[in-house]
Amino acid sequence: MPIYEYLCPECNGKFQKLVRSFSDPPGLACPRCGSTAVRRAVSRFATLKSEDDRVEALADPSTLAGLDESDPRSIARWAKRLGKELGEDAGEDWDEMVDQMLEEELTGEGGEEGEESPRGVKQGPDDLGWG
Repeated sequence: MPIYEYLCPECNGKFQKLVRSFSDPPGLACPRCGSTAVRRAVSRFATLKSEDDRVEALADPSTLAGLDESDPRSIARWAKRLGKELGEDAGEDWDEMVDQMLEEELTGEGGEEGEESPRGVKQGPDDLGWG
C-alpha cells in the first residue's frame, strides 16, 4: 500500500494519504480547505550510497559549478552541500557552524587580534580564507 503526496492548488497545501491501490481514492479532498481539485505530487526518495560512491561524488568537478570563491554566501552554500554529502561524518552542528562563520565574515566580527584579511576584516587562525 503506497503513501502518496498530494498538492492542493486552492490553498497551496500538501498532504499525504495511504492508498490501497495505485489509483486515487474516490472523494479525495484537501484536509485544510476541503477542495477536491488536488493532484498527486512526485515525492522525494533517498538512495543509499557506499563510502566509495560518496568519495567519488565529492571529487566530481561539477560540485564546484557556480562556486564564487570571492562570495562568502556562495562558499557557505557549497559547504552546506558538502555537509549533506558527508552526513554524520560532518557532525550534527555543521550547518550551524557554517552559518556562524558566514555571519562573522559578513559582519567582520570574530577572529584574532592583529590578523586581518585582504579586506581588512580581522580573522583568526582557523579562518577559511573568505577574505
